[in-house]
Amino acid sequence: MNNVSEDGQWMYDGSKWVPSNTNGPATPKKNAPEISVNNSGKKSERISEVGWWISQGVTQFFILIGFIMMVMSAGYSHSASYTEGPEVPDQNDYDTDKNGLEPGEIENFTKDFEIYQDLQEKHLKDRNQDTGNAVYWASIGPGFIILGLLVFCLNDNSKEMSNSLRITMMIGTLYLLSNMLFDGGAINFIAGIGTE
Repeated sequence: MNNVSEDGQWMYDGSKWVPSNTNGPATPKKNAPEISVNNSGKKSERISEVGWWISQGVTQFFILIGFIMMVMSAGYSHSASYTEGPEVPDQNDYDTDKNGLEPGEIENFTKDFEIYQDLQEKHLKDRNQDTGNAVYWASIGPGFIILGLLVFCLNDNSKEMSNSLRITMMIGTLYLLSNMLFDGGAINFIAGIGTE
């Protein structure tokens, strides 16, 4: 950028016009040329700030959703393992006179046993559904966490992360991705090279 006026007598020092030589006039010209100051740096910095906040929000959203899915998976798994089923009717509870089940007592026991079988069938169905939900959320949740980490690692607007930390994070993220997709098969294959 040329900071000298057309006649060569004035020079712009960044804030005001000053004489270009010590022998020149002492006061600035009234019609001194104007130089526009480029403020695009601040605008691009603001855009960078907005991009940084958006990428941080996306990262945190994916990681948070992934952890919520993992918690849901643990809840379904706990429900599938530890929810008690209906209580089996005991014949002795129906033998009121303690001389063996008679026709009326057998009929009452049979009714309650059929109700128990229906409840037990529903209970097993619900526990199978809980197991399926636990497996489903456990397989989806890590994908969201890995997606959030990928956004974090590949973010161009990241200010705090050095390249070495970014590479380390990428290696860890790829390790998690391998474990999720191949049950650790790729890592086990690489780790097993040369051990035989």
